[in-house]
Amino acid sequence: MKKDTKQRIAIVIPIYEAQPHVDEVVVLKHFFKLFHKYPIVFMKQEGLDIAVYEKAIYETKHPHISFEEFRWNGYLGYNQLMVEKTFYKRFLHYEYILIAHLDAFAFNDDLEYWCNKGYDYIGSVIHNIPFVEDYIKTSRLLRWLQKKNYLKVSDFQNGGFSLRKVSAFYRSCSFYGPLIKRSNLVYSEDFFWSVRLPQMNPFFRVAPESTARSFSIELPKEDGENFASVRDSVQSLPFGCHGWKKHGYSFWKPILEKSMKTKLSD
Repeated sequence: MKKDTKQRIAIVIPIYEAQPHVDEVVVLKHFFKLFHKYPIVFMKQEGLDIAVYEKAIYETKHPHISFEEFRWNGYLGYNQLMVEKTFYKRFLHYEYILIAHLDAFAFNDDLEYWCNKGYDYIGSVIHNIPFVEDYIKTSRLLRWLQKKNYLKVSDFQNGGFSLRKVSAFYRSCSFYGPLIKRSNLVYSEDFFWSVRLPQMNPFFRVAPESTARSFSIELPKEDGENFASVRDSVQSLPFGCHGWKKHGYSFWKPILEKSMKTKLSD
């Protein structure tokens, strides 16, 4: 009998800076410890000096870490890469990948629980209303859906900390590739996966907001009008969060420090 070599889950961490912030290195080491039983793959920008990351690996002694080199240039280049089947083809020997940028955080190791939910995509529920509103303005269809109350700002789930079923993403990129290339669908790849694609393909399963909030959230900016209400709505910690350094740092900082038993910078 042929042995099935597919591993179920990999943690994929995009890196594009040779000198990440000192707090990001602290969080990176936390990921290594928390997800010690899973393979970790660095999604490395082409030509990047990885000395800082190799040092962190050596210090924590994670047994299963590798680097995959990709070519992208800036925000739009990254978004384009994340809707290309060639990206997901490299990960087809996994059932799921957890995309975790360095401004993401996980509070526990509940990956198996979330994979067992069976969704194709679960991302961080985002509360940065101006960003989402600006994206909606780029599409006549999205404006119409919002006007008819078929689309809510909270439907957007950020891909910076997201769980993706690799086979579903690979099939979607293969089938919708020509459409993607002829349109402006992917100004934000996570908006495409969480909002646009489900409108075109109802069989692509995105976790509803009520479920995704328990997976991960991204707070609004602290000077935003809805920051206090969103912050106060966090009654229990989700599996993770995204944008902790940029959005709601004063809220997240003591929680992250308690979770890691390590101080972060002021």
